[in-house]
Amino acid sequence: MGERVVQLTGLRALSIAAVLVTHLWTYPEGYTFLNRIAAAGWLGVQLSFVLSGFLITKILWRAREGSRYFVNFYARRSLRIFPLYYLVLATVFLVLPLVIDIPAKLEESSWMYWLYLSNFAVATAGWQLFLTDVTWSLAVEEQFYLVWPALVRRITRSQMIAFCLALIVLAPIGRALLWSEANWMWIHMMMPLRADAFAVGALLIMLPQEKLRKYAAPVLMIGGAVLLTLILTGNFSRKSMLGGTIGYSLVAFVAGAGLIMGMNAKAFTWKPLVHMGTVSYGIYLLHPFCLMLTSSLLAFAGLGGPGLLESVMQVVVTGAVAVAVATVSYRLFESPILKLKRFFESNRTAPAPAAAVAIPSVVKEP
Repeated sequence: MGERVVQLTGLRALSIAAVLVTHLWTYPEGYTFLNRIAAAGWLGVQLSFVLSGFLITKILWRAREGSRYFVNFYARRSLRIFPLYYLVLATVFLVLPLVIDIPAKLEESSWMYWLYLSNFAVATAGWQLFLTDVTWSLAVEEQFYLVWPALVRRITRSQMIAFCLALIVLAPIGRALLWSEANWMWIHMMMPLRADAFAVGALLIMLPQEKLRKYAAPVLMIGGAVLLTLILTGNFSRKSMLGGTIGYSLVAFVAGAGLIMGMNAKAFTWKPLVHMGTVSYGIYLLHPFCLMLTSSLLAFAGLGGPGLLESVMQVVVTGAVAVAVATVSYRLFESPILKLKRFFESNRTAPAPAAAVAIPSVVKEP
């Protein structure tokens, strides 16, 4: 049905690596700059949203004239996303309560997780359990999938460009109008308020690659420098007005520029990086379980604690275990299910959008 760029899989590995650092770092006292960089790893989710907007729009645009357009898309997405997600939910809500008590608020809102509304559940009740808290971003992506296929099916390329530009302008305005420190989680987790990241990715598919490359390098360099300066000076946070409004836009533009530059970078074809990107979905869902195991083992070995060495060990060991577990999950559980995608191939493709013409190094979509 679609194609996947090897380099973008490598970029996805960077997004999951950033998230892992944020979640696994222990933030030792006295290492302000390191802690600020680690805390900024949540930007990896923004990169993931931009990548999703790019790849999903490319897949949909190429299949938009197919007779089973909606069936094929949703069947293939379901085969990719649902099995592991619902296995995790079953473990948390059906098995875990037999061993430990889970938060009462989490039990009360469990139905929201089954319906991919966990972003609403977390924004309402706050962080409850790390094992399920991470699913909020998956809910945002799923809500994006609900509306985007119908849009791509019905509008022209010029209309798509105009719509993406409108989202890129309106989303930060909406965040600014709704912003308050008390509301930061709602702003962070509601799909319409994060839609500009998906729109940036989609816009890159609609515009000619040769023109995009002219601007990608300066946007990446200047935007990246501004972003790094804000992070290191402690002026970039989801809870601040700057970070919670135009900050998301800045990250989306930098991520988009990085995407364009990365498509021609051989570094992102490095096999370990591509492998990590391939199993990144499993890493994201399963690393909280891995942390439960490794934190206990590190403590038993005398390597648990708030120090710098202990923090580095937790990131390295838990990250390695998460990659290993996700690899086993992908090969033994996810891949056999993914083979069913062959029953949902598009029988007709539309001409590739401008940005897809010169994309190198393609393999079949996973």
